[in-house]
Amino acid sequence: MESGREQNFWPGFVDALSNLVLTLVFVMVIFVLALFYLSSKVSQSKMEALCPATKAELAEVKKDLDETRNALRVALSQASQVEERVKVSKTQATQLKKEKISTDVSGGGPSITIRFPVGVVELDEDGKQALDRAIAPLIAAGQQIKTNLSAVPGPETYSEGKRIAFFRAVAIRNYLISKGVSKGDIDSKVLGHDKRDPNDPDGRVVIELHPR
Repeated sequence: MESGREQNFWPGFVDALSNLVLTLVFVMVIFVLALFYLSSKVSQSKMEALCPATKAELAEVKKDLDETRNALRVALSQASQVEERVKVSKTQATQLKKEKISTDVSGGGPSITIRFPVGVVELDEDGKQALDRAIAPLIAAGQQIKTNLSAVPGPETYSEGKRIAFFRAVAIRNYLISKGVSKGDIDSKVLGHDKRDPNDPDGRVVIELHPR
């Protein structure tokens, strides 16, 4: 002690401690900044490493998309071709339907040929209308109609073709009877396969009407 007073060391101690704390804070700030910088560099390095792989994947995806686009173009082209074929088929079917019934006038009366699709024995509306046009004027005039039905087998086997031809003749006979033609005036027969026309192999029934 000097001059009889006790010295106070606390202000110096506090200053030293404050300087130490400030130094530690500064070091920690530098450390955090360094750590942040290092982390950024590491992330950037990882991204740069991933970029080639990502570019390769993107290129592969683009290639797949191009192939898919080309496949769709081919499919659309094929669909257009199929649509055109369907249109042509419908046109041909319409023409065949128009040609299914042929009418001729010979031997004193009309002769009607009705063709049937394979396996079909029922008389459709076109066939009924053709018969109506032929017999309606005769019935209206009070004439008796002698009718000959000749059923020609189609491309089926011998026994099957004969059976189907018989039922076709029966269907036409029943329709004529329902329209006023006498049962006794209808003569029906099934012809053999030798009567088939090579140029017209479909099954058909020839109806010959003889007014009297």
